[in-house]
Amino acid sequence: MAVNIRQIFPLQHAKERRIELARYLRLDGGRHLIAAVLLLAFMSLLSLGQTGQLAAQGHVLTSLQQQKVHLLQDRNSMLFRLSQAQSLDEVERRALGLKLRPLTSDQVRYLTLNSNTSEAPQQP
Repeated sequence: MAVNIRQIFPLQHAKERRIELARYLRLDGGRHLIAAVLLLAFMSLLSLGQTGQLAAQGHVLTSLQQQKVHLLQDRNSMLFRLSQAQSLDEVERRALGLKLRPLTSDQVRYLTLNSNTSEAPQQP
């Protein structure tokens, strides 16, 4: 009858597997080349990722600059419209459109105030 040694000595088997793993992971010429290629590929991916991120940030910056230019143009346009609306000719035209008339000299009344404020104002 045959005895299965692996089941009886599991620690011995684990030790053998650990030794085989170390031998497998030892780098020889071909494995050095594979490691170098993997390292180069990883560095290339990092470089591409940074380049892509930089390009995306550049696109956002360009978009924000265009938005700034557009908002400055809108502001200048609104300032121009405000200055036109506040001109005396425009105010007079709107007043005439509302059927307002200029003030005549007989409509002007002046009020003289006393410097002593404790007295009640006198009725004329």
